[in-house]
Amino acid sequence: MPVDHWFALSRLMVVLKGNPVLLSWSGSMFEYLMPLLLMPAYRETLLDQTYRGAVREQIGYAGKYRIPWGISESGYNRPDTQFNYQYQAFGVPSLGLKRGLSKDLVIAPYATMLVLMVNPRKAYENLLRLIAEGQEGRYRYYEAIDYTPSHLPLNEKKVTIFSFMAHHQGMGLLALTNLMKDNSMQKRFIGSP
Repeated sequence: MPVDHWFALSRLMVVLKGNPVLLSWSGSMFEYLMPLLLMPAYRETLLDQTYRGAVREQIGYAGKYRIPWGISESGYNRPDTQFNYQYQAFGVPSLGLKRGLSKDLVIAPYATMLVLMVNPRKAYENLLRLIAEGQEGRYRYYEAIDYTPSHLPLNEKKVTIFSFMAHHQGMGLLALTNLMKDNSMQKRFIGSP
């Protein structure tokens, strides 16, 4: 593609704690890190700085609430008429263009799995925290933890979303594969024109 194509995307950039970060629509970990599953990042580029800055911002935002971090698209504690969890994009307000991001607080463990490709140590620590808080089941990590007050039963501080979405589990496994196998999925993707 011609270089001018990339400039036509015209993503807004902000500086967060001295670091340049491109904004996404909802400020979700998925929007930032999903491309890394297949496309390599190059050190000291704006995209690399954006990935790292988005992770730092996500960690800091959850830290204010003293909860595990990793906000992304996921199911949440609003079942439909057939008792299926509804699904929505959640994100960090400082990273997203979408209005109203601060009204919901939902953590998706697969988002932490994606961070294995950017900051393995922080991701590992958060995954251990999720396990310690009972957020894993038969097929590994549950879909989400909903901390949104308007979604909670009386006198509850959180609700675990006891489901497993195959595409979220798959992204987590791809991120783990990239970490353990020298970015093999990225190499496969760029290996064929």
